[in-house]
This record gives sequence, structure tokens and C-alpha cells, in this order.
Amino acid sequence: MKSVELTQTACSKRIQIQELQRDWLSQKKPETVRAYRQDLESLAAWAPDAVESIVTADTGTANRVVARYKAHMIDSGLAPATINRRLAAVRSLVKLGKLFGLCQHDISITNVRSQAYRDTRGPGRDAVVRMVDAASHPRDRALLVLLYNNALRRGEAVAMDIGDVDFDRQTITITGKGHREPVQLTVSSQTLNALMNWVRCHPNPVVNAPLFVSLDNRSCGKRLTGRSAARIVRSAATKAGTSATPHGLRHTAITDALEATGGDVRAVRKYSRHAKLDTLLIYDDSRQDMHGEIAKVISIG
Repeated sequence: MKSVELTQTACSKRIQIQELQRDWLSQKKPETVRAYRQDLESLAAWAPDAVESIVTADTGTANRVVARYKAHMIDSGLAPATINRRLAAVRSLVKLGKLFGLCQHDISITNVRSQAYRDTRGPGRDAVVRMVDAASHPRDRALLVLLYNNALRRGEAVAMDIGDVDFDRQTITITGKGHREPVQLTVSSQTLNALMNWVRCHPNPVVNAPLFVSLDNRSCGKRLTGRSAARIVRSAATKAGTSATPHGLRHTAITDALEATGGDVRAVRKYSRHAKLDTLLIYDDSRQDMHGEIAKVISIG
């Protein structure tokens, strides 16, 4: 009889954990769900019962499991950013579990130290211009121009619908990273022209259609994914004789904005929509190459 009760209890816990994961993912923005789902799959691949142990065990056991998972990821040679995102996912899941009454603890395991924004310069303005010239389709040119001119993240760009572009008011509407409320951004005439040229040959130019869509025969008209956007950027870069990523275009745009404003980090923070001013200081230090300048002054030998 006891074994039956234990089995029923274990089954009930497993169902609760599954429901918790579904509820947790449902609170995330659609473009980030895939990454968070992969984080959970990576944790389950390491230990099938890890999620259940982390949520339902006592404080010490839960944190010990996460500490071992962190050590495993470090030993596997994963990038600090990947490790820290997975740890953040675990902490977020447990936090929701605590809110739902499934546990009474928090995860206190900290992130690994990482050097943020090692290369903040990107491919450079001249290379971006060559990439736009080399792009073979109005869609690709519009994507490149939008990413650079407005320092957008690729997720922000591919999440846009045609209706998010207001050609009369010269604005676009995006939902920024970590936010749920949309914001309006003023765009340049060059950006509007590139977008207009693309919309004119869009396979489904209606207001609620995705702005950037696939043109492949198999998936024509479907919203472009972040990975596809990255492939478009890489392809244009190859044709232009350089290398670049969507975030590299953002890096270049922010660096160029600092140059254009004489290092006005507060103004450029509004442009780049960074949460922390310190991040812009990293860009500005890299732009000015203060280390190199001082090293030239004091060097001996």
C-alpha cells in the first residue's frame, strides 16, 4: 500500500514540475522561449531528475545540485555567457516555484565571472556599407540597414510586423530586450526607404504580417527566425569580404554613435537602449583605446 502511495506522490510531483515549466515558459517572450527550453533540456540531459530535485528538495540539496551543474558546465568548456544564462534560467524557475508554493528556497549559486563585450567595435562602418551594397535582395538590405541604423538586436527586428513601421510619422515600434511594453523609435529617411523598397515586394504586404519573412519555397511568408537573420548578415559580410554578426552591426552602430556625439554616453544610452550606463562606458573606453594611448606614452625599451 505504501509503495502505491509513494508512486502516486512521485507522479503528482512530476506533473507539478511539468506544469511549472509550462507556466514558466509561458511568461517568456516568444523569441526567447526556444533558448529557455533548450536550457531546461540541457539540465535534463545532465541529470534527468535535476529539475525535480532543484525545485522540491531542501535548500542545501537544491543548491548543491546547481553547484554541481555549474561545475559540470565549466568543465565542459562552455562560454561564461552560456553558463550564466542557464544558471539564471534555473534561478528564475525556482523563484516561480516558490511563488506557487512548490518550494520555500532560493538558488544562491552565483554566475561565473565573464569579460563582457570583449570586442565592441564590430566590423566597422565601411564594412557595413559594403555589406548593404553586396546584399542581393531588398529584404536583406532592409534588414541590414535597420539593424545598423537603429542599433537593433536581431530578436527585436525579426519580431516586428509590417504595421510596426509608420511611414507617415517616420517611426518604428519595437519591444526591447527584457521588456513587454513596445516603444516607438524615430528612424531616418534612409531606413524608411530601405523598408519601403522591401515592403513593395513583400509576399504578403498586410499590416499584421511579419515584417521580415522567409523567401524559400518551403517556408515562404513565414516569419524570419533569429538564426536566419544571422545567416543573412553572415552571407552579406562574406560577399563584402569581411565577417559580421547581427550583434556586430549593433556594436558598430553604438561605437559610431559615440564618435558622432563626442562620447556623450548618456545620449547614446537612449539610442542603444542599454539598461546600464556602465555598458556604454565599456564601448567608449574601447573606442578611445585608452590602454593603447597610455602604453605609448609610458613605454620603455
